[in-house]
Amino acid sequence: MKTKRRQNGTLTVFFAVISVLIITVKAQESRPPVRFFDLTTAHGIVDERPLHPATVFAPDEEVIYVWYAAEGCAIGTTIRSAWVYLETDPPFRLADASVVVEQAGTWGQFNFRLAPGKRWAIGRYRIELWVGDELVASTYFEVSPRTTVSRRARVFSGERTDSSPGSDGIARNSA
Repeated sequence: MKTKRRQNGTLTVFFAVISVLIITVKAQESRPPVRFFDLTTAHGIVDERPLHPATVFAPDEEVIYVWYAAEGCAIGTTIRSAWVYLETDPPFRLADASVVVEQAGTWGQFNFRLAPGKRWAIGRYRIELWVGDELVASTYFEVSPRTTVSRRARVFSGERTDSSPGSDGIARNSA
């Protein structure tokens, strides 16, 4: 009798666990995939938009911002940025920062502020946006001794290349 009760109890727990897993998988299937697009490097963020978008910055620029439009970021999603200097072999990771989405929205930003008295090294940089172990989007910028007319940020986001800003807020953080 005891063996039969344990088996029934084990089966009940097993079916409960399977049911929870199925519900979780179905919920994830119905949720759109996380997507970041319209990544724009800029001199600031004002009114939820990039201020003076650029891909070329001066070495003495104190803060560089990356603004992005987002879809599919549920509350609780952790977004991580990685700032990478590309002029070394292998490329040098300057910083990582992360933020947990606390409110629904359709945009976000990260920024990198240099320590007082420091300057950006001349060369190319990449900013990567990650969710979990997945690289969702990246963009590039350059630091040049002579800044020229601003160019829009080049964007990698799966198969889409686009560079026009969107609206509303999702997450803010500093690298």
